[in-house]
Amino acid sequence: MKIFLYSVIFSIIFLLSGAIIYLSTIGFETSKFNKIIIKEIKEKDSKFELKFQKIKVKLDLKKIQLFLLTKNPDISYEGVKINTTEIKVYTKIKNFFISEVEINQVLFSVKEVKIKDIQKIAARIKPSNFKTYLLNNLEGGEIEKASFNLYIGENFKINEYKANGTIKKINLRIKDNFIVQNIALNFIAENNLTLINSIQANYEGISVTNGSINLDKEKDIQIKGKFNTQFNLGEIKLNRIFKKINFFEQNKVSIQGSLLHEFNLQINNKFKIVDYEYKSSGNMSQSQIILKKELKNNFTKKPFKKILFKKNKIEINYNKKNKNSLILNGQYSVDDKNYKKFKILNNLRKNNQNYSIDLDLSKNIFFDIINFQTNIEKISNIKTEFNIKNNKFFFKSLDFTEGKNYISIKGLKLNGKNEVEKISSVDVLTFHNKKENNNFKVNFEKKISIIGEIYDSTNLLKLLSLKSKSNLFKNFNKEIEIKFKNLITKSGNPLTNFNLIGSISKGKFIEASAKSDFSKDKYLDISLKEDLNGKKMLEVYSDLPQALLADYKFFEGVKDGKLLYNSIADKTGSVSKITIENFKVIKAPVFAKLLTLADLSGFADLLSGQGMTFDILEIQMQDDDSVTTIEEVLALGSSVSLQMNGYVEKKTGLVSLSGTLVPAKTLNLLISKIPIVGNILVGTKSGEGIFGVSFKIKGLPGNIKTSINPIKTLTPRFITRAIETRKKN
Repeated sequence: MKIFLYSVIFSIIFLLSGAIIYLSTIGFETSKFNKIIIKEIKEKDSKFELKFQKIKVKLDLKKIQLFLLTKNPDISYEGVKINTTEIKVYTKIKNFFISEVEINQVLFSVKEVKIKDIQKIAARIKPSNFKTYLLNNLEGGEIEKASFNLYIGENFKINEYKANGTIKKINLRIKDNFIVQNIALNFIAENNLTLINSIQANYEGISVTNGSINLDKEKDIQIKGKFNTQFNLGEIKLNRIFKKINFFEQNKVSIQGSLLHEFNLQINNKFKIVDYEYKSSGNMSQSQIILKKELKNNFTKKPFKKILFKKNKIEINYNKKNKNSLILNGQYSVDDKNYKKFKILNNLRKNNQNYSIDLDLSKNIFFDIINFQTNIEKISNIKTEFNIKNNKFFFKSLDFTEGKNYISIKGLKLNGKNEVEKISSVDVLTFHNKKENNNFKVNFEKKISIIGEIYDSTNLLKLLSLKSKSNLFKNFNKEIEIKFKNLITKSGNPLTNFNLIGSISKGKFIEASAKSDFSKDKYLDISLKEDLNGKKMLEVYSDLPQALLADYKFFEGVKDGKLLYNSIADKTGSVSKITIENFKVIKAPVFAKLLTLADLSGFADLLSGQGMTFDILEIQMQDDDSVTTIEEVLALGSSVSLQMNGYVEKKTGLVSLSGTLVPAKTLNLLISKIPIVGNILVGTKSGEGIFGVSFKIKGLPGNIKTSINPIKTLTPRFITRAIETRKKN
């Protein structure tokens, strides 16, 4: 009996074990449930169409639960085929023989499902933001493979879900001209958590790799992610990316490098952004900007058109707490030779941007107004902190340094036209050939005060003579005071104890009085007044003319004498007169050429080293926007005399002058014999008539030609002016 009982128990165990093994591996194949499952699904959603052959009943040992399995079923939704590879349905079999089933879990796998097929299905569901985005923003691509695990409740309601899969070759349209192409990714989703990794994409030469996104919906929606980008963007691609930015349209820009991006976004249940943070860091290995037009300014002798960058690092921080920053540092050059360091910081605020710039100069810069030039072999640096708000620039500081040299500007405010609205102070200390040539400070308070030990005015007269339509200081209406112990001039004749008081209106002098010393008995005196009609009257007296004339080639070689300059100017132009008395001309190229061609005896005096002596030189001229008209130049000397007139065009630089050059002794003899006109014109002896040389000087700068024509007699005008000037002086 025991043996029989053991045999029965063993048989039962064996059969159960065999059944379990069979059901968990091979399964029991039947078509018994086909109609039931199809009917059940059709009742829940009549749009589904299912066709499959046989179903296997298998056992899940982990769950100790039976499930129904079918391979490659034919499934479609409203005529759109869904390429399903496998379906598992976990069920409670209430009565196997009467075929009652209760579905509580469904697992299915799909492959190669086109996005366009999903869009066809989505077009038939209820309107929503997700539906609109799916239909309008996704193009091409497919779900390469995916698995879904659905936990089913009453009325076929999905209580929980799990999903994972791979998507590839999708194009995402963010805006009309912003399409991210060839998106590929893996995803895992489970109820409130979605993980996306292995993200790859491309946009106009920007490739995205190693991307990942975590989406947590347990409370608020929390989105965290990171991805790498590599980019090699040329002119065409940048123009497409930044279509509405003129800078990229007008100039040729190219950049190359890689960045790591990290972001964190928090959204509440009303889809309002609660918090956000974005970080980016990386390298720009090579970049360049080729400007459409050469960049010209008053500080570089040669314009430049290209800006090159290398070894640049970039770091971006952007968050809701407004602790934003852009940090860019590396090396730059404007000639592809001298690469220098730079660093730029920006707070990335749209309407109130703060900048901090620190850069070493890669090009020699010349500050004309103080006669100082940087040395490319030394480290020259500019640092500035400024703010841009409402299209206005507020410079907290602007500092230049090079060894002992420095220029410091504080409290500078520029309007949208780059005009100075406000400035606090300027400090200057520079050296030229190892000697101090500038040391002064400018304060802008109730009045403008410029006080210092020394100022290099070598280029000042040249700058003042330049016509400029812009007036950077047009917003200034103040009294002004200038005091310098020493003033360096281009002629090499220093000035001491320079003092000026005056007033400026709209950035221009309307009244000034200045005095200075050349030496114990030689002075400089300047006076400027404005009458009620707006005409300005300037008078300059100098015991050393060459100190004021060194910038003008016509006066090259002038030595000694006294100068008086008078000018009346208004908006239409000016009328001026220059008078120089008792001076010499030494080795002057213009005079030497004329005298050589004329073969006059004054040439020997000119080259002897002693120079030609002149009693007086008078120049009368008119000036307007287009031309300087030289009404008359008259010079009377012991060796030679000169009369000349003509004009100089301002736009082209064309010079056109004509005149007469005669030996002064002949002229003096002529004058002494007045009033007997016949004797003047013919002379008392044979061959003693009046003679001289007429000449013309004409041409563009660099190509001026002089022509000579010997004459026997002088014009009455020459004689009359010579007599008048002699009598007057």
